[in-house]
Amino acid sequence: MFTADRPRTVTLPPVVLGGLRPLYRQMVRNNVSSASFEHTAGRAVFEVCLIAGEHGPELQVRARDFGIGFTLGMTTHFRIAPVMSDAQYRALCAVLAPGAEPAPGIVLEFLQQVVVQSPAVLARTHACAA
Repeated sequence: MFTADRPRTVTLPPVVLGGLRPLYRQMVRNNVSSASFEHTAGRAVFEVCLIAGEHGPELQVRARDFGIGFTLGMTTHFRIAPVMSDAQYRALCAVLAPGAEPAPGIVLEFLQQVVVQSPAVLARTHACAA
């Protein structure tokens, strides 16, 4: 049920981001609460931050120049079921695939590319900016 004051959300199919495990394990082993890196996709440079959250790993993604920012909670097995506002979903799709209709596949492919290009070594990251 939708209410007038509740923003609409988009729930994408679940995906496993297992490629983040080595970096996360290093973070936990070295008592590091966050590690960030940049990822370029579409027309934007994204600031990606892996956080050792209270309830498990979290992935924070921002593209400040485009007003995009969202955080995804992961299970201990690095499984996510991305939920984001409709506005964030449309803005992200517009940056990643200009002129194309928003589609879950665009976002899921983006997340998978973030994982592929993420550093596996903690020394190649820096602390997340607030």
